[in-house]
Amino acid sequence: MKNTKPFGLFSAVLVLILLLTGCGSFLNREYSSSEPHSAAYFGGEDRSVLRLETYQDLVNGLLTLVSGHAAEGTVWLYPSEDMPGAAEAMERACAEVQQETPLGAYAVDYLTYTIDETAHNYSVIHLTIGYRRTAEQVAAMVHTTGVSAIHDLLTAAAQAGAPELVIQVAYFDQQQQEVRATVEQVQREVLGEDVVWEEVVPWQVNFYPDTAEAGIVEILLEN
Repeated sequence: MKNTKPFGLFSAVLVLILLLTGCGSFLNREYSSSEPHSAAYFGGEDRSVLRLETYQDLVNGLLTLVSGHAAEGTVWLYPSEDMPGAAEAMERACAEVQQETPLGAYAVDYLTYTIDETAHNYSVIHLTIGYRRTAEQVAAMVHTTGVSAIHDLLTAAAQAGAPELVIQVAYFDQQQQEVRATVEQVQREVLGEDVVWEEVVPWQVNFYPDTAEAGIVEILLEN
């Protein structure tokens, strides 16, 4: 698991850039906000239990746990017209969260669960989540509305000596090549004209999920 070091200057520069570019948090595709203590999914006063009634609620509830970097969670899954059986619903939702959502693809290593269907009108699901990223790395992600801000954000990160930059992008439409070109441009600008580019190891760029609609861009400045 990688560790992220604090960069005071980097953070200060990013704040200025975000104020200038109007960057902010976003709701990617149809997924709801996943603040761990603001969702309407919690069952009554018990903040350790998610009460869910639709398949989309289930996906969003899992993202709520992931965004809070929860290691475990409990779901009360109530039947509804669009909800398959508990086992099928959990299999589909876990796959969707880990493979198709930006945060899940970036941060989650595995999801395991057990299902107890002895309750009278709902299934009790106990979930365990393993992560590929630390809570600090998830919290350190920079949010922007589009890829046009990447040049300035990456320049600031490189000048501050940051080993990586992770950006959550609200609008991304088959722009992998544009992002890679921007990353190469910034690296050339940072290294200067005297460097022989053929001898340089390019900064690594990863997309999560690795599809035309990626929502998170990870740039590794140290290879």
